[in-house]
Amino acid sequence: MSEHKQGVLAIFEYLDHVCNAIKDIRNKPEYADYEVYSPTSYHEIEHACGFGFSPVRWFTLICGLVGTLSGFGLCILLDLDWPLIVGGKTPAFYSLPAYVVIGFELTILLGGIGTIAGMLIFCKIPNPKDTVLDVRLTDNKFGIFIPGAEVDGEEAKLLKSFGAEEIKEVGA
Repeated sequence: MSEHKQGVLAIFEYLDHVCNAIKDIRNKPEYADYEVYSPTSYHEIEHACGFGFSPVRWFTLICGLVGTLSGFGLCILLDLDWPLIVGGKTPAFYSLPAYVVIGFELTILLGGIGTIAGMLIFCKIPNPKDTVLDVRLTDNKFGIFIPGAEVDGEEAKLLKSFGAEEIKEVGA
């Protein structure tokens, strides 16, 4: 979200507390459009939010397969263009075991680049318009932002009951 609406931000110290709160609020309509902040990615938060598998894995798979095909294709085309006939073997396809190293290396290279690209695309990084709601969320705390809620409202009380150590109002 590029500009946050007014709402409440609940700060949590422990991962278990924030996951329990997410599991409770994720299907309630009054908590719609909530956002979760953490210092790094945690699979527990993804599962608590009800997300399925990450689409980044498809970037990794497709780029890895492109790398494998590129590595073998490069070697075969070079061998056909500049044949080195050893022992009477025809060029290209009889030398496939020698091409495995190049194919493997390009698989790892392009698979890694695809993973990074997928993460940047799906995480919307970089986003210079996004603001940091609390600097502790980038260090060691977790946060849940609920737009349209108030500090003394029912939403804030529920988050406090799940172990939020601080609830503050943020936004315009």
